Amino acid sequence: MKMKTIVVSSREKGLLVAAGVAVLAYLMMQHYILLFLYTHAATTEKIEILSKRVTQYRRILKGQDSVKSALETVRRQASSMESGLLHSRADALANAEIQGLVKDLAVSKGMTFRRSDLLPVRPVSPEYSKVSTRVEVLGAINQLVDFLVSFESSQRILFVEEMRISPVQMGNPKNKQVLATLMVSGLKNSDKSVTSRKL
Repeated sequence: MKMKTIVVSSREKGLLVAAGVAVLAYLMMQHYILLFLYTHAATTEKIEILSKRVTQYRRILKGQDSVKSALETVRRQASSMESGLLHSRADALANAEIQGLVKDLAVSKGMTFRRSDLLPVRPVSPEYSKVSTRVEVLGAINQLVDFLVSFESSQRILFVEEMRISPVQMGNPKNKQVLATLMVSGLKNSDKSVTSRKL
């Protein structure tokens, strides 16, 4: 059997060459150009994210000085407030100190200091403890008011947690004498040696 030879015209040759070039261009587009564009887009996005992050870090670093100054201000305020704490770190000495302070304030306002009871020292945080005493004082109602106001002007931070007031003579409105029982508290720095011994 004789094989037929196919004769390709020059127009068909041109079309075959054009189809080959198109296939080659398509393959190059898929494997090189689109891959490059995808990588370029991802890199551009990453650069934008990193530039925003660098801007944020710069803003934080610029704010670091203001944070330092704010921290220093807070330290100064805390130190100023701590000057109003009881001086004694030991619980027994702090109890004696608060009793002495309250007695001196009552006597300075003309009141009669009748008695005081020791109350247990209670921790309020790892750094501070609350020292309390229950006192009984006798005097005129205006002296009691002056006594309570004197807590505000005291060098030590003292506060009244409980108060019970009763007249000395029931049914006699002319007698302004009252008997007041108060629980007065103050703060002190915790005694680190006691807490370390407990551990």
